[in-house]
Amino acid sequence: MAIVTKNFGGGWSDDKLNALRSYLTSYANALSRSSFERIYIDAFAGAGIRDVPQETDEQLFDELQSKEDEGYRHGSPLIALGTDPPFHRFIFIERDAASIAKLKEQVTKSFPSKIDDVSFRQGDANGLLQALTQENWKARRAVAFLDPFALHVKWDTIESIAKTQAIDMWLLFPAMAVNRMLPRSGIVPPKWAARLTETFGSSEWSEYFYEKHQADLFGAESISKQPKIFEKLSDFITMRLNTVFEGANKNPMILRNSSGAPLFLLCFASGNPKGAPIALRIANHIINKRNHGQ
Repeated sequence: MAIVTKNFGGGWSDDKLNALRSYLTSYANALSRSSFERIYIDAFAGAGIRDVPQETDEQLFDELQSKEDEGYRHGSPLIALGTDPPFHRFIFIERDAASIAKLKEQVTKSFPSKIDDVSFRQGDANGLLQALTQENWKARRAVAFLDPFALHVKWDTIESIAKTQAIDMWLLFPAMAVNRMLPRSGIVPPKWAARLTETFGSSEWSEYFYEKHQADLFGAESISKQPKIFEKLSDFITMRLNTVFEGANKNPMILRNSSGAPLFLLCFASGNPKGAPIALRIANHIINKRNHGQ
């Protein structure tokens, strides 16, 4: 059945979804002759339509959201359901009850034959993902798509996904939001600093994104933000992913707004020792093509 995607966004959002679509097709083909159960996990599934609730309960990040970012929409669940060869099971996680209801309505309408293969789980993505990773993954393989609107993914969650050695992960990393939480002065508010440490799983970011300068004539040291900060962000998140996964893409996809400003980094990591080389080759090919405008 055809998938209606006109309400899922445009520009950078389409680039993100097209990359996911390409990977899911290649992944499903690669595993189609294996005995593994193929599972797709969408950790921030949304409603499958335009209406996404504002983050009114997280005022800290409201100021980091531009008007253009408000056009950000999810379309990944229906794309996954349309993958051929198909996945065996789908797990859609969303914290908002109304969005879950709308998504279930969309799935029922567009893919009625697959509704019994879908598990709709309402709640916090971090808690639900960590519980999911504690299950037995020996006979299963999965692709997890972590598509948060801001810094909602905890490092503990990423680490638990990697430990399964059975899940490939696509992570939408909010680079613009992180950049704005790194003042040029180097004085990061404590609440922001704690959130960054929780996101990266390490406080090393404070040394990686800032450089100290020698004392001046009065004995005072100065600190400044590193130049080319988006390159530093890309390098750092990739380095962190490589500490827990078998391998991570070295050059995440840069997603930009209509003015060319970078908003997000679309990162990929694979946890299976045997499958990671193939998975990385596929992801690298997709990302390189998108980064070069193909």
